[in-house]
Amino acid sequence: MGYMISWVCVALFNVSIISGLIVAFVYKPSVAYESVQKLTYLIPYGDIFRQLHYFSSEAFLIMSLVHIVFELRKREIRIGQSSWNYSILALAALFFVMFTGYILKADLSGLSAGEIAISLLKQTPLLNYFVPLFEDSSIFIWKYYIWHILFLPLILTYGLLVHVKTFRTKYWSIGLGLSLFLMMIFTMPKDVAPDATNIHVTGPWFFKSAENLLMLGVSPIVVDFVIFFPFLTLLGYFYLEKHRTLLRVLLLLWCIVYAVFSFI
Repeated sequence: MGYMISWVCVALFNVSIISGLIVAFVYKPSVAYESVQKLTYLIPYGDIFRQLHYFSSEAFLIMSLVHIVFELRKREIRIGQSSWNYSILALAALFFVMFTGYILKADLSGLSAGEIAISLLKQTPLLNYFVPLFEDSSIFIWKYYIWHILFLPLILTYGLLVHVKTFRTKYWSIGLGLSLFLMMIFTMPKDVAPDATNIHVTGPWFFKSAENLLMLGVSPIVVDFVIFFPFLTLLGYFYLEKHRTLLRVLLLLWCIVYAVFSFI
């Protein structure tokens, strides 16, 4: 079961990349929101490709988390140190490519998430040096766009290649079928016009807990630690063999706490 899930993840990744390339031909950072609306409502089949990109990416993220759960249940890690480390790098790149993609729709919720991310970086020592990599005074989402279509996909692809060695095509039809099935039973979040007022907006579902912690007055430094905690824990999981039970418990507690703060 765990073996099949890993290859379905790869299949979903490929569906996401291919559909994303098609969407990229229409997307223009200088008129981001307008180009997204044009893709959704005016260009033939544009909405279908946008949904395919969205749901294949969401499914890829969720199935990757399921794959990690299966791996953590095993008593021993059967892959090498390099493969394990690059798998964590790929996981981190996946989360951030999903986050930047949410920002790129350039509606009120996307722009708000981008501003919160910049604010978190600015208020955290050491991380504040990375602000110029994301902030742009002329076109707000331009640098997010570069990260989303270039740097993060390259990091993600390289991490996956080192981890799985090769991209097999055996389960690609399952990845496409799963994405199409999700498109039929779920709907994408509605775009909120950037100039809308008196509307409560939130970031992507995996970022809501961080937003709520900030609203409760928790220090940005603590919030950043909460965000990076699972990646750091998983990175150390390979080396701390005698403490893996403790690390699994800590990850479980983190999941519970993060979920609770996502719904408050």
